Amino acid sequence: MNLSNNRFMKILGRIDHLAGACMRTICLVCIASLLILLSGNVFFRFVPIMSMGWYDEIVELLFAWLVFIGAAALWRDNSHFRVDWLYSKIKNRTIGSVLGLLIESASFFFLWVMAYQGLRLTLLANDWTPILKLPKRIQYVDIPLAGAVMMIYSIRNIVRHITALKTSPTESVSE
Repeated sequence: MNLSNNRFMKILGRIDHLAGACMRTICLVCIASLLILLSGNVFFRFVPIMSMGWYDEIVELLFAWLVFIGAAALWRDNSHFRVDWLYSKIKNRTIGSVLGLLIESASFFFLWVMAYQGLRLTLLANDWTPILKLPKRIQYVDIPLAGAVMMIYSIRNIVRHITALKTSPTESVSE
């Protein structure tokens, strides 16, 4: 039983590593493409060789993917912005695990709402971009995708907090 559990955890670890690498790659491609497009647009304003009227649509698409997939990548690593002054003072105590569990549960609820509403937006979007004629759904699908990824990592964090509560010794008064 323990051997199969260990094998399962290794598989999950590999999937996690692959997911992190994919999210970082998507973000790098988006930021590099944004740099090239925006620099090209500035250049072609001063040297009017060609018109880049279409670039707004691509910049909007790349920026949306960068923001949402980047947020999911940060969520995976617990690197997203947060005010953790109180939590850092009590994290090694039972109350810290309880507070972490409450925060992560509230985050999971928010992420569920975001993913659900993002999916509704994606499914209801019938419009196309005016110049390139790309479906707007491409721009919106990153919302439920990133929300689902962040919910999976929130479940991981909730399990960690519950495990910490089950295995934590009695609360010490001093640290």
